[in-house]
Amino acid sequence: MYLGRKPQRRSPRLTLLLLLLIGIVGGFDYYTWTHQPQWIRPFEPTPTPTRTAQSYVAEAEAYYGEGQLDEAIAAYRQAVAINPEDTTSHVRLAQFLILRQRSAEAVEQAEEAVLLEPSNPQALATLCRAFDWEGQYAEAFDACECAIELDPDYAEAYAYLAKTYVDTGDWIPARQYAQQAVDLDYQSMDAHFNQGYVLEAQGRYRQAVDAYENAIVLHPKLAPLYIRAGQNYRVLGQFTKAIDRFEKAIRLDPASPVGYDQLGWTYYAAGQYGRAIDALEQATLIDPDYTVGWGHLGIVYYVLQQYEEAIPVLQQAISLADKDYLRGVRRVVVVGQDTTRDPPQPIELMRGDFHLPDSKDAEKISASLSPVLSLARIIPKPDQTCGDLIAYKLRRQSPVEALADKADPAEVPTAVAPFLEARGQATLDLNSGRLELTLTGVPQPEAVPYEAQLLIRPGTDKLSLGYFQPDAAGNATLTFTFKDVRPAPIDYYTLLGFSYVFLDRCDKGVPWLLDSLDIDPSPSNPAWKGLADCPEDQPPDTEESGE
Repeated sequence: MYLGRKPQRRSPRLTLLLLLLIGIVGGFDYYTWTHQPQWIRPFEPTPTPTRTAQSYVAEAEAYYGEGQLDEAIAAYRQAVAINPEDTTSHVRLAQFLILRQRSAEAVEQAEEAVLLEPSNPQALATLCRAFDWEGQYAEAFDACECAIELDPDYAEAYAYLAKTYVDTGDWIPARQYAQQAVDLDYQSMDAHFNQGYVLEAQGRYRQAVDAYENAIVLHPKLAPLYIRAGQNYRVLGQFTKAIDRFEKAIRLDPASPVGYDQLGWTYYAAGQYGRAIDALEQATLIDPDYTVGWGHLGIVYYVLQQYEEAIPVLQQAISLADKDYLRGVRRVVVVGQDTTRDPPQPIELMRGDFHLPDSKDAEKISASLSPVLSLARIIPKPDQTCGDLIAYKLRRQSPVEALADKADPAEVPTAVAPFLEARGQATLDLNSGRLELTLTGVPQPEAVPYEAQLLIRPGTDKLSLGYFQPDAAGNATLTFTFKDVRPAPIDYYTLLGFSYVFLDRCDKGVPWLLDSLDIDPSPSNPAWKGLADCPEDQPPDTEESGE
């Protein structure tokens, strides 16, 4: 019973209006705001669960099982970003990058894995494999032998060691280690794959095919396996089987130009030129930067005497080969003379590694130079493994650890000591091929001038940038242009020159023939015949070849 007037129930709209007015005047109460229905807060994002690193790992392995390497790489990059301390993720990412022939990136990931777990045989074996693909064979041998020392039953370490031996021309241990890998683990795809590689390098193509086919049985959805098998079938003249393998690779990896290129090259070998052109053109459409596809297409046009079509295609192949060569630049070094030895010996005084471009569209890469510390005085401790020593070397070569102001004086060679304050910066323009090296704090040389060198993949290839001497303040600037470097296969230059000659355009063709002769001046080079067919009174167009 009410004593007085019965209160009236407010409508829901009126209540909401009053709440809004209270919020405007005095601010909403936190509890009221956070407990309102979702329809009142339509623009607040819906909470979503955060993905774990392990979920990306599972996703990456699922992609790999289906042969989708690019997707597997992307997923493992996510896993590494979330959990950078997981050794296995770095190892697997490195392995997939190698299958995509991105060996420089693979080295970075494998090095990180070894730094995290120096005694992990899988990490060391993967580092060996990445080093081998980069042409750093001495480092590859060390890593593989260490992996075997830590785990004598790890089959893949023997397989990667076998490939390193065959890449350095030592065939007998290559075959022995390849067979040992298969004997240790017959279910290892890598063991069979590398055995196939060793046999192929020795010209044992029938046996190589058997090894590659065994690898395919173990991983039937991995396109690179079909590519290698198809290449060996082609060498054996078994074009039908080769075509079948390349078509299978295309179905598994349709976004890659490699399958189309190898299919087209097989059609060319079989004399089916129309199909060859169709497949090779498809390869260049899928990846306009795929150098080999352009080169193969240009050769087919030339053989068909379609010189007008061959000229721009071969020019594109040469241009892309130049860019590929520049992307292979890995390190810049300053070399001097160690006068403490008798006779004086060359010694690296400064070093800098180029940062890898994020994509093929990158226009420049750079490297920071610092003094080179000694690694020769490493004395293993009783509890150190070979992996610990490799990890130590990796740390000393890193930009942070290699700074001279953090060095133990015992690690500074006598010849390097005057360079403790020296620094440098190198910048390479990937479009123009122009490199600029700027140095500061460089002491005057005691005897001969310093030499600047580039290390280009493979790691044994060194290119001299020239000699220099710093000014009185210790500064020096050196510029270099790759105009005299001709990295494309010699056939590209020769056939391009002849294409012009056969069109009665010797002024355009002679410069390319001269480029061919710069690579191989021997009497067997057919470029001499092209020069003989051109009138001597017709001057060459030197701008055409980029001279």
